[in-house]
Amino acid sequence: MIERRTLTEGAVRWKARIKSGGVIVAQQTFRFKGDAETWERAQMRALQLGTFLPPQQAKVPLGQVIAEFLDARTTQIAPHSQRTDRDNLAALPPQLRARPIGSIGQGDVFEFLTDQLKVKERSTVARTRTSLSALFTHAVREKYIATNPVQGVKLPPGASQKPADEWFTAESLAATLTEQRTFSPHYATITEWTSLTGLRWSETRALRVGDLQAVPFPAVWVRRAQSEGYDEKTPKTRNGERAVPLTDRAREIALGSAAGKRVDGYLFASPTGRQLRATLYRRFTRWSVTAPRKRPHMLRHYCASEWLRAGIPVNQVAEWLGDDPRTVLNVYAHVMGERQTIEALRRLNELASGPSRDPQAIPVNAGQGIGESKERNEKRV
Repeated sequence: MIERRTLTEGAVRWKARIKSGGVIVAQQTFRFKGDAETWERAQMRALQLGTFLPPQQAKVPLGQVIAEFLDARTTQIAPHSQRTDRDNLAALPPQLRARPIGSIGQGDVFEFLTDQLKVKERSTVARTRTSLSALFTHAVREKYIATNPVQGVKLPPGASQKPADEWFTAESLAATLTEQRTFSPHYATITEWTSLTGLRWSETRALRVGDLQAVPFPAVWVRRAQSEGYDEKTPKTRNGERAVPLTDRAREIALGSAAGKRVDGYLFASPTGRQLRATLYRRFTRWSVTAPRKRPHMLRHYCASEWLRAGIPVNQVAEWLGDDPRTVLNVYAHVMGERQTIEALRRLNELASGPSRDPQAIPVNAGQGIGESKERNEKRV
């Protein structure tokens, strides 16, 4: 519906209104009737196709949508993930939060992520991008905007403020363990345990003595996880639990820690018997000194890498880690490529050490035998 209106100063304006179910869902005023008709047709077509978005929705400030998004997430994800989203979105500058959500484009997203890379680690910014994408997915679902501007923006190239983590090697891990044992033999055992089992910190601190298994093979059952400050929950595992096999050394560590404890007691605890805390673990192992440029989580990466180097299939490694096989392929592609290169070199060295391929070493009549044999066979036929 289009109405002609005359303003007090005599100017003419054309007001277009869009109704749905007898209710006005959008309206806009134009100087020219043709513009009003064009806009009306576009909005009516969007209503018919189910792609209509009320113009007023796009004018809602981004900060208001963030508040609604975080509130909705309280019943959708775990408390730890909620805090991650809240912290990541808090990094958005005030001027961006004050803008209408419909005005946020890919350029704004790219600029924000680029600025974040100047002060944060790349892995942290990648998680921020994930939270941002979830926010705009929510905005699309709630009809604030038509498309998610984050989906078309890859994490910008660029160095982080902090240097990249270094992977543990057998040599650097041995050096770390030697140093940590001089400061705290108790907590150094936790370091070694993680490097042998690949358990997440939240999983190790939630283990019970009763989670140990002796038959049909030594293993520990990962049935729960507990991040500090949160309740226990099921671990990040497809079936809610998984069995991680224990090498002789890992089993020795587990049994030593379980000695004298009740079945429902924590398998690993502080020297005073309390549940493990990451801050105390880092402090007593002097982590920044004994493992510079590394995070405790890198022990899990070391374990997974060793399993792959030992020839354990990717699907099996993923099951032990509680990860998706695609994640393992993505994170540890360099390890599998390393294994293939080593195997290729072995084959090339075997080839080089075999009979000489020097053309000068081949007898002059080497090819005559074949032709002569063929000629004799033809005569027999």
